[in-house]
Amino acid sequence: MTRALAFALLLGAQAASAQSGGATLRGWVAFEGVAYVDKQPRATVKLRHDPPESSVVYTTQTDEHGHFDFPRISLGRFRLEITAAGYRPYAADVYVASDFAGNWAVELKSLHPAKMP
Repeated sequence: MTRALAFALLLGAQAASAQSGGATLRGWVAFEGVAYVDKQPRATVKLRHDPPESSVVYTTQTDEHGHFDFPRISLGRFRLEITAAGYRPYAADVYVASDFAGNWAVELKSLHPAKMP
């Protein structure tokens, strides 16, 4: 293999990785009435690819600290949906561009807010 050909292959590999089209979305879900230091309830987090009839849906659960992670997702428009028992559902439209690395934070509101004395 010639030196010029090896250099061209190396440049091509670097360009492909720079424009990989890969994306990540991480986030944190807080819960109304639950202190950050307490163990957080679990929430289901879904990313539904738009158009709605698309079969692409990414699903994960929050961990005990309320964090979630979608390490490798496709590009385009999505509907982010977060649900947890006892809390109002949350939804937002998200656009994921090439090599996107985003963070999302949301507080879910209780279905039964505490009453003030």
